[in-house]
Amino acid sequence: MSKLRTWLLYPIAGLLALAFSTPLMARGRVWDFLGYANVDGSQDHGRIQITRRNGLFHTIQLRVRGNAIFFDRLIVHYANGASEEFVVSDRISPEGKNYVIDLRSEGRVLESVELWYYKEAWGHNPRVSLYGVRSPESDGQNVAQKQ
Repeated sequence: MSKLRTWLLYPIAGLLALAFSTPLMARGRVWDFLGYANVDGSQDHGRIQITRRNGLFHTIQLRVRGNAIFFDRLIVHYANGASEEFVVSDRISPEGKNYVIDLRSEGRVLESVELWYYKEAWGHNPRVSLYGVRSPESDGQNVAQKQ
């Protein structure tokens, strides 16, 4: 019995360690609000203009309020004129997961994010909010002027 008990103890301890480590890693992230857009069901795209340009960001997150939205893709535009396209191909719902995207490049100043989605007949137009995590090298100063 003691061999069986030992054999079961290690996998259970490993699973418990994994379960508790995920919230600890997420705890270190501070999400800054970057802007929002109301989604119009008669359009197939929209744009979130970044309201906070005083930092370098390496991760963004979409949060949906109201109705679920099926996103096709999004395009991140940077202050230096460059852009990156990300294929989403997923439905994001208010009660579901938030959609997190790690930007391919190191931290940059964000200009705007284009949202491409499928038109739907919603009773009330949903809202998409954008949040970002600052890069470690972002010193909190107005770096938009430096680029």
